Amino acid sequence: MPAQLLGASFAAAAIYVPSWRAGMGNGNNIGGLIAAVFEPAGDFGKCLLVLQALTAPSQCAPTMYTVCTSFMTVARPLQRLPRFVVAILSTIV
Repeated sequence: MPAQLLGASFAAAAIYVPSWRAGMGNGNNIGGLIAAVFEPAGDFGKCLLVLQALTAPSQCAPTMYTVCTSFMTVARPLQRLPRFVVAILSTIV
């Protein structure tokens, strides 16, 4: 919850900070906004940006595992599918 509030505050303040507004682009470039927020920190900000990008897959992993195990319990023929196939399909979806 606090991360969502922080993100919402960055997006709301972007219209008042010119570098943040430029980073956000047309309103859909959240990565650019975060990069603009971290820009004053220099190389440390770039390091934080990379670390933040690497945390996104770990946040999705529990959901993908649940999707895979739930999908395999829907019907008996689906149990024959390898779990990695179901994970790739759920990621595509």
